[in-house]
Amino acid sequence: MHPELKAQTEVAIKNKDDRSFIDPANFYESERNSGYKNTGNALYEIIDNAYEANASKIFIVAKNKPGTNQPEALAVIDNGTGMPKDFLHTACKIGGTHRPSADKPLKRKGYGRFGHGLPKSSISQTRSFSVFTKNESDTKWRALTVDIDELIKQNTTQLPFEKEVNELPEFVENCLSENFSEDKTGTIVVWNNCDRMTWKTDEALRNNLGWRVSMSYWRNLKTGLIISVLDRKVSPIDPLFLDESCEHVETCDSNNLKAIPYETWKWPFKVKSEGKEEIINAEIRMSRFPPKFGSKDGINDTKGKNISIRGKIMSEHNGILFYRQGRYIDCMRHIPAEAKKSRQFQSYDANYKIEVNFPSSLDESFGISTNKQYVNLPFSTLNSDGWVRLMTESASLYSDAKKASLNSDLEALQNANAAIQAIDDSDKILNREGSDPVQEQKKQRTEELASKNLEKVIDLEVERRKKALNTEDIDKEKVRAEITPQYASSKRNFDYEEKGEHAPFFRCEPVGGVRNYWINKDHNFFKKIWMNPRCDDFMKESLKLMISAIGESSLGAADEGKRWYFTEMTEWSRHLHVTADTFVEKFNLDRDDDFDDKLPN
Repeated sequence: MHPELKAQTEVAIKNKDDRSFIDPANFYESERNSGYKNTGNALYEIIDNAYEANASKIFIVAKNKPGTNQPEALAVIDNGTGMPKDFLHTACKIGGTHRPSADKPLKRKGYGRFGHGLPKSSISQTRSFSVFTKNESDTKWRALTVDIDELIKQNTTQLPFEKEVNELPEFVENCLSENFSEDKTGTIVVWNNCDRMTWKTDEALRNNLGWRVSMSYWRNLKTGLIISVLDRKVSPIDPLFLDESCEHVETCDSNNLKAIPYETWKWPFKVKSEGKEEIINAEIRMSRFPPKFGSKDGINDTKGKNISIRGKIMSEHNGILFYRQGRYIDCMRHIPAEAKKSRQFQSYDANYKIEVNFPSSLDESFGISTNKQYVNLPFSTLNSDGWVRLMTESASLYSDAKKASLNSDLEALQNANAAIQAIDDSDKILNREGSDPVQEQKKQRTEELASKNLEKVIDLEVERRKKALNTEDIDKEKVRAEITPQYASSKRNFDYEEKGEHAPFFRCEPVGGVRNYWINKDHNFFKKIWMNPRCDDFMKESLKLMISAIGESSLGAADEGKRWYFTEMTEWSRHLHVTADTFVEKFNLDRDDDFDDKLPN
């Protein structure tokens, strides 16, 4: 007998009298893997329920294993209205809900919908959880405990009856006495034995969960909801850093750069429900961040210890943000292939944010999963006019962010280029009393280095001639006279201009004895090669040498030669624009990931 058939036969004999639709053991174990991204996302389900119950305070507290900083139990405590008698088993049942079903989207309100949140989020983190509740009619807490191992042992899906209790876990009692002494109602969800925590220590849980809750519930928090994560009250963080009632909008650490707002717009959807059809809108907000926005000081690169909370949110949410009823759901980083218009998110995409906020009546239009932490956009949404606009706006914001970043890098490059500045300072017009002392110092230092290097070249040439002529009688001053003119400072200035992507990649303009070279910022030579992270100072100087050689030759040409250069420069530039783009994409040279851990600014 085939091994697979043999195994099936054994199970058939064992379960011959069992006609249940669900196998309890396999069901509970599979439901534990219901797709929650981390402990924070699982806790969101409990926070949602508390908020829906009109809670104004929600405290997350932990009980550590004896002698450690590792939580073994977590509790979410709220001061909401509580639940009515005999409702606990429905609240703890997978699929148990009192809210409208899928065929009544226009009646759907609030966060809840499927009835999966409380039980599935809980068993994703623990094998045993307890729910305590008290409403205005109760004098004692009522409780129900769901223990997966006990249900598997009994081979049942039947939950126990709720019962009144006289005591609560000690760490819960401590929190209640300190923070809920005047509250008479509420609900407490306790994860009794956490075995799948994403963050293993209380400090890691506090630090990682805190800012995520701040970003996920920023609208609720700014209107007065209190959420405390392990004794630390969280403040609202708008991930677009636009809402002035939130943290890190005006300043973040010592960085006072501000986000740039873009137009808010509506994305309409037709919703049919119970024979009616209405237009329901999703709201789209957009913002762009200036270079260095994600750094602590606003001056240096966003990397290492200089990454602020802004930088964390920017890099970890590089995509389209989706909020449901104002609560964070998902960040779409990969566009499905069947979308009418698409794009690939790259490093510069982190320098802007687009938020799509939609009501629960649009769950079908956004493909909301049962655990409410993913969007799975259907074909109709991916091919709608609103989606096309979303992708168009994304591409436009990307272009603006990249241009701002390139301009910032270019400005830094110009400020740091002491050699070019020294040449400018050596100009007779500027070389007069009262000139900038800082620039004078730069000029002096540059001249000292140039003189020192020239002496090395002269000494090497003297030694070479001694060996070549087999004599010690070499006149060093004569060698100096021959070599010095070759190393005289050339009058070449490089600057930048915007002439359009179809214009030549550079042009040369003679002004007296000076050659002004203008590099076209709209051409792919500038965007893909000149400003590429791999194009270091040596490569830039080499490119300058090539450009100046072409430029000098074109200036010296006459008649037919000049016309030839004009025609060929246009043709070279056209080919270079295309091939530069293809070259960079083919070899993935548009990223600096290989060099350091620099995050987008």
